[in-house]
Amino acid sequence: MWALIFLLAAEPEFLRIEAASLVIDEINTARAGAFLIGRTEVTQAEYRRVTGRSPSQAKGDQLPVENVTWHEAVLYANRRSVLENLTICYDGAHLRLPRCNGYRLPTNAEWTLAATPAELTAAHLRTGSHDDPTALLHRQTRPVATGQPNPHGLHDLHGNVWEWCEDFYSPEPLLDSIRDPQGPATGVERIVRGGSYLTSRAQWNKGFVSSLAPDRRSPFTGFRVVRQLSPAAQVPPPNEAWLAQFQHEPSPGIPPVDPTQLGKIKTAWVQVLGLSPHQPRPPTIHILKQFRESTWNGQLLNLNTSRILIMEPVRKLVGRLPVVIVPYYDVDSPAGENLGGHRSGGGVRAFARLAVQRGFMAVAIRWFGEGDGEGYDEAVLNLARQHPGLTGLGQWITEAQSLVDYLVTRPDIDPSRIGIIGHSLGGKMALYAAAFDPRIAVVVSSEPGISLNFSNYEAFWYLGKNRPLRRDQQELLALIAPRPFLLIAGESSDGQKSWPYLQSAQPAYPNRQYLGMFNHRQGHTPTAQSVHHAMDWLEGFLSVQ
Repeated sequence: MWALIFLLAAEPEFLRIEAASLVIDEINTARAGAFLIGRTEVTQAEYRRVTGRSPSQAKGDQLPVENVTWHEAVLYANRRSVLENLTICYDGAHLRLPRCNGYRLPTNAEWTLAATPAELTAAHLRTGSHDDPTALLHRQTRPVATGQPNPHGLHDLHGNVWEWCEDFYSPEPLLDSIRDPQGPATGVERIVRGGSYLTSRAQWNKGFVSSLAPDRRSPFTGFRVVRQLSPAAQVPPPNEAWLAQFQHEPSPGIPPVDPTQLGKIKTAWVQVLGLSPHQPRPPTIHILKQFRESTWNGQLLNLNTSRILIMEPVRKLVGRLPVVIVPYYDVDSPAGENLGGHRSGGGVRAFARLAVQRGFMAVAIRWFGEGDGEGYDEAVLNLARQHPGLTGLGQWITEAQSLVDYLVTRPDIDPSRIGIIGHSLGGKMALYAAAFDPRIAVVVSSEPGISLNFSNYEAFWYLGKNRPLRRDQQELLALIAPRPFLLIAGESSDGQKSWPYLQSAQPAYPNRQYLGMFNHRQGHTPTAQSVHHAMDWLEGFLSVQ
């Protein structure tokens, strides 16, 4: 799928492409800001004007420059920026500088947005075979702008020469950011796009994506340049029309929660859970491992009695970062990587990785039952010995509060922008943590069982014999008010039967649309669409700057 791109006339050498969106996969849609892109590949005459030399094998002022390395293309961009009194885009190590308005190579996303769907299948390219290798010896590049432009007005986006892009190449999509993605932070080769004058429609690489070492010269590879005009916009704060999709028809049957009784309700649940008054203490931190990944950096550490993984975006945004807490069995699934925990996975449950791509700091935290004993039995017995009367969910609340105590002391965290998201067990953890910690500003809970009757809350590692008979969790939803809460349902633990419980809590919400449910009806595992909605909910309400 492709978003509509509006193209406006710019200076003759360049074409303006307005801000647009590009579907990366079922969950991620990247957003690119407005940029100018060269109508043609850089010519030999233009390259010589800026650098004083022309390294091409095929000679001709209006032929595209080729036989240039990626590094030389970057140097050309910087030198041209200086000549035109623009700020350069690359430092001495050829890393992108923030907020530059000069020339640079296009990102893979920008190049893709400049192409048309037809071009990405290369349907217009010739179909000739390469059965006679000697015939290839007499072919070469052609002068730029001599062929038909694509519908956007760009020449030779496919064919003539391959074109350097800024990104490192990865065979799997590694998204460093949803906004103006630049690809992985590390790699071996750089992406080239578009094919050369030799490329036929039968070429095996779909989308005409390949890669070369950045110090490699080739008579088949040149480049064109871009200039960014404005950065990609953040997800706007939710409006009524967007929030309306998470509302449902009234469902009678459960009495509404009385907002004037919230103090008594909280006291009753504190007794159910066996909680003691919260007293912040200086954290005890033991770093287990440091990470420098392609799209995030982080630390695996023990924080007091908890195992957590802190994931920071490789490309940090300006100012203090919003943070998203992701509770689950272990930290591996939220990170989408095997980090040596008891469980690993990822996919639609890799909430922490997805949050990092949105510009958040993500903090995955392990359920105490996975680390405080060989199994749940041993972990709960250890808990009973150390803290008599404290339930498993009560222990989780104390660990969540301890985590937030630590986060709000970090100078790189915005303490007013803390969110939490979890699935299944993690959904229960998100619900209970937010109900008892007002510092958590936004909540998403996927398939927790919003009623005590919908899941196994009587299990000894949750509430056990303390499970109340005359209370239910719409009271916890009311305790979260007025903070936004989204329930992801799949007609397993949650579904249409869940809406009356949300409706019961709505009197506590001044804006009732801040309490919503998305029912994907596909079972317990969240769907890609539901996860996309969940991430938009977090980003919109936490207002990533």
